Amino acid sequence: MQNIRITGPAGTYEVPVHRAPLHTRFLQGGGLAGGLTALRMVPAIGKSFTLGQLLFALAAVSLGGGLGGIVYYTTDPLRVRGGIRRTFANVVSLLAYCFATLGLIVLLGPVLHLW
Repeated sequence: MQNIRITGPAGTYEVPVHRAPLHTRFLQGGGLAGGLTALRMVPAIGKSFTLGQLLFALAAVSLGGGLGGIVYYTTDPLRVRGGIRRTFANVVSLLAYCFATLGLIVLLGPVLHLW
């Protein structure tokens, strides 16, 4: 586990930066995003979406969530310091997830003739 030095009122102390390894953050991001999307979309198979559209959306959301998990991992040093840095790190993680997911859907959806 990696540590970072933080200066506080009691002096300088070390704080662990990464509480989970990179692959765990990737799997957490992709799994949570894909699982929650599946719960919302599975009932819509045949009504609003075809099976191919559902699988494509699940793949795009899971990959976007995985990228968001990687960005979350890389911004851990900012998050440990707290304050505006923590807010910035959280916003960057969410934006990475959103842009990756939308980018995959917008760029690959027409190529795969899903819409």
